[in-house]
Parts: sequence; structure tokens; C-alpha cells
Amino acid sequence: MCANHPKVETYVSCSNCGKPICPDCMVQAPVGIKCRDCARLPRSARVILKPSTAARAIGAAFGVGTAFGVGLAFVGGYGLGFVTFIIAYIVGLACGRAVLAASGRYRAPATAWIAAAGAAWAYVVPAVVIALSAGGAASTGVQAIGLLIAGFIAHREVIG
Repeated sequence: MCANHPKVETYVSCSNCGKPICPDCMVQAPVGIKCRDCARLPRSARVILKPSTAARAIGAAFGVGTAFGVGLAFVGGYGLGFVTFIIAYIVGLACGRAVLAASGRYRAPATAWIAAAGAAWAYVVPAVVIALSAGGAASTGVQAIGLLIAGFIAHREVIG
């Protein structure tokens, strides 16, 4: 019988304290099924993104984004066609993996958005460089599509 619900029959017990628990009382834990009391974690056991780790992730994202952005500024005028989408995939992949490495493999929405921002930055840099060197506005159609693809891939790479 379940310790919390005496009318429910069960054959499962908490892996920590051994108390019998029904499916309503079960909590899946990395080391087995636990009761609600044993599954509560102290605040110190929770993993959070520390400011120093976030700063490293931001630095990595914008470093990789700037490097790709400068490269894209030089090849942007050649009209690469479909290859542009493959480049956007590579930019997103590189930004996502750089952020994962810099953040100590911390997979969370915060790091995913940092990676997406770095990938987007890779498409903002060439727009600014081309606008400043050519003295006018850069074409935004293909760059916007590339930005969206790179940002999406970077986000998915971090989230997993």
C-alpha cells in the first residue's frame, strides 16, 4: 500500500528511503524513482548559469559571430546562391558549439539564445561592413534568411 494513499496498492518503493509509493507519488530522479520528500533538492544542488560562465559564452558567441561576419562581408558580393544556406548552417553550428564549449556544456534556454544572438551577429557585421565600404545599404533579403537559419541552428545545437 502507498504511504500517502492507503487505498492504492503498489509494489514500488522509494530508492532512497524505501517508502512504498504509487504512480501519483513517484518522482523520476537520475538515480531511480523517489518519493516527493526525497526528491526535493536543496538550493545548493541546482545548476544555474553563473555570470562568469555567461560572460564566457557571450564572448565566444560574439567572437565566432564576428569572425564569420568578417568572412561573409568579403564573400557577400559574389552571389553564392544555395551555398548561402549551407554557410548559414555552418555559422549556426559553429556558434552553437562555441557557446556550449565556453559554457561548460550548459544546455539551457539562456545559452541557446546567446548562441542564436552570436549567429545573428554574424549577419549584422557584414551588413555594416558592406554599408560602410559601399556607402549605401546592403541587400537584406538573403542576409535575413541566412540570419534566421543560422540563429535557428545555433539555438537547436545548444538545446539539443
